[in-house]
Amino acid sequence: MVSTREWAAAHGVCVDDRAPFVDVDGQETSRPARDVAIRTLILHCVAAVGYGVDPQLVIEWLQDQTLWEYVSPQEQAFLHAENRSPQVCRAAQWRQEAEWTLLWCLGRVESLGLPTHTCDTARLVNEIMPAPGDPVDAFVSSATLRLPGELLGEEDRTYNLHCYARQAYSAGNMPDDLMYDVLFQRHYAFEWLGGEDDWDDVQTDT
Repeated sequence: MVSTREWAAAHGVCVDDRAPFVDVDGQETSRPARDVAIRTLILHCVAAVGYGVDPQLVIEWLQDQTLWEYVSPQEQAFLHAENRSPQVCRAAQWRQEAEWTLLWCLGRVESLGLPTHTCDTARLVNEIMPAPGDPVDAFVSSATLRLPGELLGEEDRTYNLHCYARQAYSAGNMPDDLMYDVLFQRHYAFEWLGGEDDWDDVQTDT
């Protein structure tokens, strides 16, 4: 079986750590940097509960930081749930890949590269994100987005890879080292960033 790098290159998709800029003629994203930073914090909390962190502590922190109103209905239901199946918790854990993608959009992650590896969880927790219980004002207020052409270049690569991955899956020849869940979460994050749908309503059509 070919590698993801060989497979992507065969489809004409950039395989470098950074996708090339796209000329967008001054086009801006639909989300301000502040909203993107807040979404990363919420995804961080959702993933943490998926990994077993006490949800009540997470809820109290989000409320104390006046972020609860930004938590989506599905996320609120997950955080409030008395019982969470292993499948639901696993899905919540994968949200850290969407978080990592949005952190790249904010310039807090250097590159995404091909979807053949998970994010650096230790760095995510220990270096990038505020610790639960800490204030988030500085993290949110200092947020800035990458240039639109840089964002669109990576978004285009992610979209194209997702299209080809679905075709490969149907044909039974998906590259062994391609991590589909990572790719899906990246696509989800970019669709939210560039669209107007609420988080729960994002579609990853290809």
